[in-house]
Amino acid sequence: MSRPQRRGPNQARRPQVKRPGAVDIWRIPGALPEIEPIAVPSAPGAVLRSLGDPPLRDGAGAAAAFIEVVERASAIAAALALSVGLLADPTADD
Repeated sequence: MSRPQRRGPNQARRPQVKRPGAVDIWRIPGALPEIEPIAVPSAPGAVLRSLGDPPLRDGAGAAAAFIEVVERASAIAAALALSVGLLADPTADD
């Protein structure tokens, strides 16, 4: 059997970890914020374009594929927003 190791004079104790308090998971949640209309971006791939081509063998082709995915996801999000009546009016000014 192995013996428990003793601390030497230069070894400090481990600091006590403060455990978080108990959380009531069945509590009644607070009110949700008001729903805001969703605006469709004019150029969903602008952020990716601003980063330049990715460091891949075919960087330009990969960038085009990534931008295509982002534009498709934006179109699907706009269609979902339209289906539930949350699409913002593009002519309305904030």
